[in-house]
Amino acid sequence: MQPILSHQGAEVLLSLASDRGLLAFDFDGTLAPLVEDRNAAAMRNETRRLLRMVALLYPCAVISGRAREDVTRRLESVPLVAVVGNHGAEAGSGPLERSLREAVAQWGERLRRRLADAKGIEVEDKGFSLALHYRQATRQQDTKDRILVAVDELEGAAAFEGHGVVNVAPARAPTKGDALEALCRRLAVNLAAFVGDDVTDEEAFRSPVVRVGIRVGEAPGSAAQYFVADQREVDALLRALIVARLRADGYKGSSEGVLRALKS
Repeated sequence: MQPILSHQGAEVLLSLASDRGLLAFDFDGTLAPLVEDRNAAAMRNETRRLLRMVALLYPCAVISGRAREDVTRRLESVPLVAVVGNHGAEAGSGPLERSLREAVAQWGERLRRRLADAKGIEVEDKGFSLALHYRQATRQQDTKDRILVAVDELEGAAAFEGHGVVNVAPARAPTKGDALEALCRRLAVNLAAFVGDDVTDEEAFRSPVVRVGIRVGEAPGSAAQYFVADQREVDALLRALIVARLRADGYKGSSEGVLRALKS
């Protein structure tokens, strides 16, 4: 993996801006810091300001593990072309498959009964996927293992891990990669960049439409080619994307001048 906030990375972003690609972002851990209370997750004011500017210069989307309604209200005032929820299963437009929601509801009931005596587990039903949170468990590895055994008993379910959570979705549901490809078709663009921080984002990084995959935090083995050091550097990435768009449009001034203007 290579740092995207570098001279080489600036040229990569310039190429992306010149080709007018789609920008897509995860939410938790990417646009917003990870927090213990998931209900308190929010972008910093500076991140919101910069993302709003980026979304005026590029087609931008957010593809989140949260339910679409949940993440949409956290993105108020940002002019996005789409918000996709439930790891890609809850599309940004068009009809949603009712049978997926019904299957997830049944799994939620079964898992609540199966894990009723396990302390520190919360089963969150997001409509098209479940999130089994275990951050409050005293023995987290044992708790995670027990969750995975229970999920393995569900026919047609797929499990994928996140930060202190096991996500469960129908194996046939669209992934973040599928959602990106559908967005590119709908918007008639040929390529995308995706920024994410978690195992659940690897499907997007592996998508054939993703020319630039950027991971928050370097991780050997990730399909992302580039990284920023941590979540706070996402603001610097957003500034770099603004500079790249201006350069692609023929701006002749210095990048430093643009950055000073953005901070004022």
